[in-house]
Amino acid sequence: MNSSAILATGVMLALVVAIAGLFRPFLGLLVFVVIHFVQPGELIPALAPLRIELVYGILLIAILIYRRASRSGRSLLSDRIILGAVILLAASLLSIPFAVWRGGAASTVIELMKLIALILLLTTLVDSQTRLRKMLWCMAAVATWFASSSLSAYAHGQFYALGDLDRAEGVNSIVGGPNELAGLLLALFPMLVALLRSSRNVLARILVVVCGAVSLIAISLTGSRIAMVGLIAIAIYYTFQSKYKLLTCVACVLIGYLVWINLPGVYKHRYLTVEHYVEGDQLDASNELRLEVWKAGRQIFLHNPILGVGAGQFPTAYGLIYLAGRHAAWMSPHNLLIQVACELGLIGLAAFVYFMCQVAKGIRSVLRRKRNCGFELSYQVAIACSVMYVGVLILSLVGHTLYRPYWYLLAGLVAANRNIVAARLKASAKIKTVSETIPDPFAGLVATNRNIVAARLQASAKIKTVG
Repeated sequence: MNSSAILATGVMLALVVAIAGLFRPFLGLLVFVVIHFVQPGELIPALAPLRIELVYGILLIAILIYRRASRSGRSLLSDRIILGAVILLAASLLSIPFAVWRGGAASTVIELMKLIALILLLTTLVDSQTRLRKMLWCMAAVATWFASSSLSAYAHGQFYALGDLDRAEGVNSIVGGPNELAGLLLALFPMLVALLRSSRNVLARILVVVCGAVSLIAISLTGSRIAMVGLIAIAIYYTFQSKYKLLTCVACVLIGYLVWINLPGVYKHRYLTVEHYVEGDQLDASNELRLEVWKAGRQIFLHNPILGVGAGQFPTAYGLIYLAGRHAAWMSPHNLLIQVACELGLIGLAAFVYFMCQVAKGIRSVLRRKRNCGFELSYQVAIACSVMYVGVLILSLVGHTLYRPYWYLLAGLVAANRNIVAARLKASAKIKTVSETIPDPFAGLVATNRNIVAARLQASAKIKTVG
């Protein structure tokens, strides 16, 4: 069978599964997640005009709204995380009329809609621990695919060349550059740890370890310094959080040592520049440029401080406002705070802070349950989400992460996990209430017998007194 026949067969099977997902929404969610991350329109250009992700997402949301309308229940906006995401979307829409490039801002808002659709689908369809575990495995598969495909491309000479350094990069726009690839793998890594901690099957644990090893190799070959700092922060977080702190610390040090000794010298030299910067050495060209971009952010922000220069339009504003005709590259913000403030203004910044606070509250509400019976998976997912939160914050110090999937995947998992725990607690409370209200058939007999014994003892005491 030639490659064309294999490709056609694969497309047909994918089409059948996608259609089945419209009738089984959770399967549809898994299909949507795969479509979003794999981006089939980029891998197979003939599919690009079909806008598969957008069309499939709209169909799933429409089916979801129809099903919810047919039965009574809470409004979606009663969930504070979803409300925060919708407010952020509204701020992005408000920025379009005042954008330096309205068409580009509108296109970015459409991409943001897809990410918020991911939150809605995760929150409403991941409604049990079984589905939550399946979603974790889906995330593990996505991480492994990105890591293995980037390593395969790297081995075949497809990488980002930076002087003598060959940096691994992804195969589509989601992970197009080395930093984007490292960032996504870093964000998904805690989900692998959650699976490892909550799985009892030995084969499942071995598979998770293999997935984690492939991800670590891919991250180390990207040459992303901020991702390496994030990995160290994650190791420290898990060490202090674990019940077995010494064992966890030894395991983290051993894994780090094995990765380090197998790295080529040019990668070690790049990672060690972080230490040199801390000691006060001169910054390299890329970091000098970042400082210049951050300084330009002040001028861009003041251009429209209330509503911003438009969603996704920092590079355009950098060229039109800061450079003002000078010949140079139109740079991205390389910092989340600067990105949000400049592109969406103070209104968008307030909306994003509210969204972030609600995600943090959702994580904390599950962590309070600790290791209660029946909540082990949810507890491990809550820990993973808190680690992911910290890791993405570190990435955002030097990365423009507003329109990348990290925050929205995190928000959806947090909301779903919190709702699962709340539903189980509510069900447990109902069972307890019902058990307390059911009359005991022997209670009357016991009371009668007790009264008879008491009466006989009292009569005996009277006879004894008379005698």
